[in-house]
Amino acid sequence: MTENVCETIEKAMPKPVDFREREEYPRLMAEAKPNEKCLPCLLCEPVCPTAAIKVTFDKTREDFGPLREGIEGKISIDQEKCNLCGRCARFCKAFLLVDKGEKDRDPRDLVPYEQLLIDEDLCDYCGLCVPLCPEEAIAVEGEPLKLDEEPKIEGKIKVDESLCIGCGRCALVCPYEGMDISKPFQGEIKMVEKNLVRCDPLGCLACFNVCPAKCWYVDERGKAAPVEDQCILCGACEKACPVSAIDVQRARVSHTEVKETPWAEEWKEAIRTILTGERKMPDVSGAVVPPKIDRTPLPAPEAPKVDPELLKMVDEALKPLVPMLAKPKIRQIMENEPPDKASQKIVERLHEAERKRKKAREENAGAV
Repeated sequence: MTENVCETIEKAMPKPVDFREREEYPRLMAEAKPNEKCLPCLLCEPVCPTAAIKVTFDKTREDFGPLREGIEGKISIDQEKCNLCGRCARFCKAFLLVDKGEKDRDPRDLVPYEQLLIDEDLCDYCGLCVPLCPEEAIAVEGEPLKLDEEPKIEGKIKVDESLCIGCGRCALVCPYEGMDISKPFQGEIKMVEKNLVRCDPLGCLACFNVCPAKCWYVDERGKAAPVEDQCILCGACEKACPVSAIDVQRARVSHTEVKETPWAEEWKEAIRTILTGERKMPDVSGAVVPPKIDRTPLPAPEAPKVDPELLKMVDEALKPLVPMLAKPKIRQIMENEPPDKASQKIVERLHEAERKRKKAREENAGAV
C-alpha cells in the first residue's frame, strides 16, 4: 500500500529539467535550414564538418521492380551540364560518384566528388533517372519502364540542430541556394603579417586541427589561410596559434532573447566578454582567509629491516625470471593479456625453460 502511494506521489511531482534545456534559456544562433529551393541533393551532406546533415529519398530504382533482362539502349551524361549533385547516384546503383581523396579536398572547392560514372551492366535504360536530374544532363535511349502513373520521387533533408555550427559550407556548395544560414558571430578574421613569417602550416597544423569548420588551407605563399565565408569566428585558431599570427575580431553575437531570468546577467557579461575580449574578474577584496592551522609534523618513517637471508632467497627466485622479462614476447604478453592470464603464461614459460635446462644438463652429463 505504502509503495503504491509513493509511486503515485512520484508520478504527480514534476520532473526536474536541466535549466539549459528550458525555452527561456538563451542560445547562440547557429543553424542551417533548407528553404523551398532545396531539391534536395547530395552535395551538402558530405561537406558538413560536424555530420549534422542527413539526406534521404523515399524511393530507389529497386522499388520499381528488378532490372529487366535483354533490354538494349544507350545512356549518356552531359558533363558540362552535370554539377555532381548525386541525385541519380542515390536513386540508382548504375550511377557511381567518385569521391575526392582526403588530400584533394580543399575548402576553396567544396564539391566533394570528382566525377560521375555509369555502370551499364546495372542499367536497363528504364529512363526513370531522366526527370530526376535537375540539370537535364542525362539522356537515355531504349525501352522506357511502363508504369501506371508517372513516378514521383521525393527527398528529405534533416539538419541536427545540436551538431550544426552555422559554418555555411552547405549553403556555399549548394548550386540552388537551398540553405539559409545563421552564423553565431559577425566580425572578421585577419592574419597578422608580421607574425605570419613564422607560420609553418606543414609542421604545425594547430589552426587546421582545432577549427570546427575545417576552413583552413595552405596558400600560394606556403602559409595558413582561412576561407572567411566558412569561418564562424569562434576564436579557437587564435588561441591555438603558437606564433600569434591570427586575429579574430567579433562585432556582433547572434543569440536568442536574453530574458529576465536568474542567469540573464551572466549571459550579458559573457556576450560583453566575447565582443571586447576583456574578462571581468570577481571582487575578492572582502574574502576571508582562514587562519593557519598548526600541525604537528609526523615522524620520519623508519626504514624496514631487511633480512639478508630472505633477500638472498628472493634474488635466487628472480634469477630465471630476469632474462625472460627482457624478451619481446614476454613484454607483449604482459601488455596485452589480463594479469591472471599473463601470469599463467609466464609461469608456463618458466617451467618450460627449466625443463629445457634440466634436459640439457642430463644430456651433457650422459656425454661425459
